[in-house]
Amino acid sequence: MDHDKWLEQHDEMLADHDRMMAEHDRGMAELRASQTKLEANLDKTERTLRRAVRLGVREARNQRKRHQELETLLKAFLERGGNGQH
Repeated sequence: MDHDKWLEQHDEMLADHDRMMAEHDRGMAELRASQTKLEANLDKTERTLRRAVRLGVREARNQRKRHQELETLLKAFLERGGNGQH
C-alpha cells in the first residue's frame, strides 16, 4: 500500500472516530439530562410518600382517639341503664 492511500484511510478512520465520539457525547448529554429528570421525579415521589405516611399515621391516631371516646360513651350509657328506663 502506498503512503498516500494509507494517509487517506487514516484520515477516514479519524473522521469516523470523530463522528463516533460526537455521537457518544450527544448520547451522554441525553443520559445526564434524563438522569437529572429522574432524580427530580424521585425526590418528588419521596416527598409525596412521606406526606402520605405522615397523614396516614395522623388519621390512625385520630381514629383511635375517636374509638376510645365512643367506647367511653357507650360504657357510660350502659352503666346508667342503657335505654333510659329505670
